[in-house]
Amino acid sequence: MKYLTLSALLLLSLSAFSQSGSGLKGEIKNELNEPLAGATIYLQELQKGTTTDFDGFYTLKNIPKGTWTVTVRMLGYQTKKEKVEFTTDNFQTYSTTMKEDYGSLDEVVISASRNPEYLSEIPASITVVNSAKLKEFTKFTSNINEILAYTVPGLAVSTGTFSNWGQTLRGRSLLVMVDGIPQSTPLRNGQLGIKSINPNDISSVEVIKGATSIFGNGGNGGFINYITKNPNSTKTISGTTNIWGTSQLSNTEDALGYGAYQSFTGQLDKFNYYVSGSVERTGNKYDADGVPLLPTYGFDNTDIYSTYGKLEYLLSENQKLTLNGNFYKSLQDSPFIPVFADVQVFNEEGDYTLEPGYGIEGSIPGEQPTGSELINGRLKYNLNAIFSSTTDFETDIYYSKAKSIFFYSDKFENGGQSVINSEKYGVRPNFNTRINSYNGIDLSFIYGLDLLRDKTNQGLLDGRLWVPNIELMGVAPYLQTTLKLDKKWAFKVGLRYDDLKMDIADYNTLPYSPKGDGNFNPSVSVQGGELAFDNLAFNMGIRYIEHQEFIPYISYSQGFSIADLGSILRSASAESIDNIQLEPAVTNNYEFGFISKFNNLRLEAVGYYSTSNLGTGVVFSDELNSFIPSEQPQKIFGGELAIDYAFPNNKLILGASYSYVEGLKNPKGDENNLSYVGGDVISAPKLTAYITWKPTEKISTTLNVINLGDRKRFDPFQDTEGNYAFRHTEFPVNGYTLVNLSATYQIKSNIDVSLGINNLLNEYYLPARSQWAAPLRSFTVVGEGTNARLGVTYNF
Repeated sequence: MKYLTLSALLLLSLSAFSQSGSGLKGEIKNELNEPLAGATIYLQELQKGTTTDFDGFYTLKNIPKGTWTVTVRMLGYQTKKEKVEFTTDNFQTYSTTMKEDYGSLDEVVISASRNPEYLSEIPASITVVNSAKLKEFTKFTSNINEILAYTVPGLAVSTGTFSNWGQTLRGRSLLVMVDGIPQSTPLRNGQLGIKSINPNDISSVEVIKGATSIFGNGGNGGFINYITKNPNSTKTISGTTNIWGTSQLSNTEDALGYGAYQSFTGQLDKFNYYVSGSVERTGNKYDADGVPLLPTYGFDNTDIYSTYGKLEYLLSENQKLTLNGNFYKSLQDSPFIPVFADVQVFNEEGDYTLEPGYGIEGSIPGEQPTGSELINGRLKYNLNAIFSSTTDFETDIYYSKAKSIFFYSDKFENGGQSVINSEKYGVRPNFNTRINSYNGIDLSFIYGLDLLRDKTNQGLLDGRLWVPNIELMGVAPYLQTTLKLDKKWAFKVGLRYDDLKMDIADYNTLPYSPKGDGNFNPSVSVQGGELAFDNLAFNMGIRYIEHQEFIPYISYSQGFSIADLGSILRSASAESIDNIQLEPAVTNNYEFGFISKFNNLRLEAVGYYSTSNLGTGVVFSDELNSFIPSEQPQKIFGGELAIDYAFPNNKLILGASYSYVEGLKNPKGDENNLSYVGGDVISAPKLTAYITWKPTEKISTTLNVINLGDRKRFDPFQDTEGNYAFRHTEFPVNGYTLVNLSATYQIKSNIDVSLGINNLLNEYYLPARSQWAAPLRSFTVVGEGTNARLGVTYNF
């Protein structure tokens, strides 16, 4: 309560500050005649400056007579410098139009420190999937899991299903957010968070890699933040219409699908708005041989609905209110029922056969459609240029609710379908204070407080409770500092303290058979109570930024996460919460990397090493026939390389990336007894490549390739009956290569038609998760055969 009171006092005490005196004033716009908020106007000789308001206007007072250099800077735009003579005490007017900076091959990042800054000045490994790249990939898929697998080095390949279980980031768990609102449910992680918003509503995706202390629990491997679109028009109304159809080319029987997306944006007096809606329907899905895909977590016969809206209101020249939210719903009602995979291991050398799962026509009595429903809402307040124009303040109040219905399972006694319910509330006051440049020193501080309430449970649709009601209260103050020296060095240091308390209700465990062999664990009555965790995370890094040909950095960062608490509680054998031993997994991440930019060439390389006191998530114990916390410390290491090159005429653009990660674990107290970490954590090596060819102004084509290497690290064991078997997630992975093609033809300046073809060569393959999860039998789905998407886009 004391933190809530403090936050309320901070909000009530803030007010807009006005400036006095005479000097310089004007307006800053972009080439579309749109105002640029947050542009910096700086008089170098006087070491004095200000920023534009939300309408692009600025005022800089108390300027002495003389001729001074006016510098205008804005992230993502070319810097402008001009001499202005001040001869009287009256105001001089200086207005200008900024041009976008395409040639720098740099990106603007918001998520790394909750404040816009250039990627090349941040001592961390970050991938930004910009709007142009998203637009390119949505020509052939609306599956954001797949888009990120192609575009983000270090992120594991897509599972080929709705679930992202196993799609880790550098072998660690990741946190998914929409505009900073957490979508992941770490209290009971259903591994569905990546697919939580329509990609047409995303302006960019920012992926911060490695342990990070800026956003707290759940991001041991980093986090994915979807930055939603902003109103971007000075017209009363403009918008985009997108209509598409899909088809399976390897077998077109009942495989047709369709989708439509509509957005509107505009400006009404002091209001700016952006609203959109979409609907999509998929048909049957088949593998390269025309066999129906396993429907478990599938994409076949799925209805997807989404809406998104953002409304901005300018209270004054330095105050703005923003209300935004999105709704996303995906429901699969398949005419197929699963036939699960069959695995046989023949000998101690590990020779095996794997017959993947597939679908057959039929129905399960009483089964309801599976899928997810997500609601996000946020009210944000901005107050800029306070405390003598040194500080910007923003705060938001957010709400998020998620419901995920899973497939029917006979692993429950008498069968059933489980559902995860999660509801989050949060308040986040945040300050950004800048100290004016002095003798080549720029210093800024970002500080604030994260308040979170999360209520989560998992039950069955028939009313039985599987994971008890868990209520988490989190309080986390943080501080991030950035110091720039002589425009050569950028230092960043940060601290975050998380204080988490979880209240767990009394409950009874459900009889459950993890292996599906009819051996049900007995029900146990567990007395609830309170669990508490606290953690202080620290990060620091340095980057040399003087020469764009070589911009190296080195960093150390910490992260922490609570193991999948729900999985532990639902298989508890203790009679009281007090007897369940839990501790957070703390990760230490070390990395070194660099960016090099030579005209139209961009090269990035990074190597990393991370340690953790516990493993990621939970593991299955054959001896206890249940899931237990991963208690074995882990060491994970790897590297990433990415290169992009645009020919001078921009008609040909090409690039490639390579990601390698490996992980070792050991029993506590026995660091020399090392073994490899399973496939649910460690991905096989990933190689991606693309080439974009624009032979004319109207035609653009792109070829994307993804190659997954082999990862065969594990030996089988003999079970109690003497049969050979591979352990849970410790199964060999055989690599594969996929090729996708997209082409766009611009009929008019505002109308284009596009064609995207996935799995162009009709490759028969098993996605990585289908292989390393083979011992569970229910996750081994074949990859989809050749399929196409034909669309038309109209802008007005």
